[in-house]
Parts: sequence; C-alpha cells; structure tokens
Amino acid sequence: MGHILILMLAPFAFATGAYVFSGLLGPMSADVGVSVAAAAQLQTAFTIACAVGGPLLAIATARLDRRKLLLGVLVFLAVANALSALTQGFGMLMGVRIAAGFIGALTLPVASAMAVMLVAPERRAVALAAILAGNSLAFLVGIPVGSFIGASFGWASSFWFAAALCLGVAILILVRIPATDAPPRPPKDAMRTALRWPLTGLMGVTLLAFTATFSTVGLIGPVVTASTGLTGAAIGWMQALIGIGSIFGLAVGARLASSAERPLPMLVAGILVTQVIFGYAILFPAPGPVGVAMIGVAIAVGAACLFACAPVIQTRLGAGAGPSATIAFAFNGSMIFLGQGLGTAIGGAATSLLGLWSVGVSGAVVAVFGVLLATRNLTISGSSRV
Repeated sequence: MGHILILMLAPFAFATGAYVFSGLLGPMSADVGVSVAAAAQLQTAFTIACAVGGPLLAIATARLDRRKLLLGVLVFLAVANALSALTQGFGMLMGVRIAAGFIGALTLPVASAMAVMLVAPERRAVALAAILAGNSLAFLVGIPVGSFIGASFGWASSFWFAAALCLGVAILILVRIPATDAPPRPPKDAMRTALRWPLTGLMGVTLLAFTATFSTVGLIGPVVTASTGLTGAAIGWMQALIGIGSIFGLAVGARLASSAERPLPMLVAGILVTQVIFGYAILFPAPGPVGVAMIGVAIAVGAACLFACAPVIQTRLGAGAGPSATIAFAFNGSMIFLGQGLGTAIGGAATSLLGLWSVGVSGAVVAVFGVLLATRNLTISGSSRV
C-alpha cells in the first residue's frame, strides 16, 4: 500500500489548493474589492471548470502514460497556485482559478486509475477509498494549515503553501512511483458504457450529495462565524472536522462497498439532517460551547455521510463500467466538482436573496432529491449491491 499512500497525496494537494482560501473569504474579498458572495464564486468557477475538464481531458488523454500525465498536472497546479498568490485583480484571479480547475480535474481519475493498476482486484475498493482519502486529508490537514498560514501572513500566502505542496508531491511521485503499463485502448462504446443506467443514477447521487453539502461548506467561514462567533484561525480548526468526519466516512464506505448493505439513501438522509442543523444554528445561535458543539457535530457527521457514499459509488462504477472505468471515474469526479460548484453557487445566491440562514435550507432541499434518487437507483438496479 506504500505506492497507494503516495498517490493519495495527489488529490490531497489538489483539494488543498482548491479550498485553501475558503476560510479567508472575508479578507480576500476586501483586498480584491468584491463582496464575500462574489469571492465565493471563485470556488464555483473552479469546480465547474473541473466538471467540464475532467471528462473531456480523460478522453483526450486516454492513451497517455498515467504517471507522466499526473506529474504534468501537479506541476501545472503548482504554477497556477503561485499565480493565484501573485494576482491581485479579481478578473485575473478568476481566470487562473478556472484554468487550474480545468487541468487539475485529471488528478482524481488518473490517480484512481493508477491505484487500480497497482493492486490486486480484491484490494481495489480499499485502494480507491485510500485515493479518495486524499480529499479528506486536505480538509483535515492541508486546508486548516493553509487557513492558519493565510490568517497569519495574508490570504496570498495560503496559495504559496498550496503551490509548494503540489510541487513537493510531484517530486515524491517522480522518485517513488514506478512507471505503469500503458493503459488499454478504450472500447469504441466506452462513452455509452460509462453513461448507462444505473451508473448515471449513481453519478446523480454523487452530484446531489455534494451540492447539498457545499451549499454550506462552500461558505464555511461565514457559516461558522454566524453560528458560533469564531473567526480567524479558529475557523481552520472547525474545517479540520470535515477531514475527521470524511476519513471516518471513507472507512465505513469501504466496508459497505463490498457488503450486501444498501446504504446510499440513509447516508444522503444524514446529509439532509445536518443541513437542517446548519440552518437552525445560524437562525438561533446557541451561546458558547453549546453552539460550537452543535455546528461541529453537523460538520463532522455531514462529511462522514458524504464521504461514506464515495467508495460505494466508485466501486460500483468500476465494476459496472469495466474497461471504461477511467471514463466513468472521470464523469463521477465531474459530478463531485460540479456539485461543489453548484452548492457554493446556491449557497451564495441564497445568502444574497434571503440571508446566510438560508444556506442550510437550500442544502436540505437538494438533499431531499438526493434521497429520492438514491432510492430510485436501488429499485431500478434490483439486486445490484449499492
């Protein structure tokens, strides 16, 4: 598993760079001369660019060496994060983030494909969960550390941290990960195979689960401040709860992926409950430790439910898509990024129209549709173990 753990650092570096400024929206928006809601759209643009770039680039690069491709993506991300630190204008910053999202979208599917190639078939669910854990590790360590650095030395320093991280991981992969066999040529009907039911239903669950969660997580700084009164570096500690919850969720999801359980409706229902808690905590903030505990539990449990879905869905996609698995992973990754972008956009729009309290309500409404789709998917797939 040593090689898998190193590959896990690729999505760790990518996700850290994607969200390292999420707890610094206030000072960033003041410096670039836009509102907090407008600054949050940097994440929306980034993740939508990921959603578009992932499938397109996965198809275009299907025959390229996986290791060289991953190295190239990480070096590009290092440069993009450095440019984000140097750029002061909002328009230029938006352009850099879009480019970083479009190219960086390859990180997760390429790392996942390499992990599948490096382990025996019976270990693939665990390997895929480990790769996904890179995102969790970002919320547990990378993003809070970046938020602390940004709070101490200015928001631009958080991007310098992300740039150094991407470059360091690229060097580690270059030194420690062996070259892999050339990927097999995708079958002629690869796209159709990857986009057939129930695989599209599973991707839809991914989309709705992430959209619901990021209606609040995409605005985590303002949400934590409004519900608990915490500011600055303390927000980073609350962000770490996302990582703690998601790592626990991945461990649970890896076990459920190979069991006869059908957990998706219950897991998405857990996201629904936590979104309701967010809305309540903002509307009726509890004093002191009680308020901190309430929002902390909502963050951790919501992340656990969200990331427990991931190994279940990824394993089913890999089994159902066969030789088209890389493309299926790319489309599912696209749903992850699109959900993050849509969730942040919905949260920002709800904040502008109704106030910050409405982000939890918006997330809960989306989660309702997620529960319905998860149930429908189980019904259609019959005996499929999802």
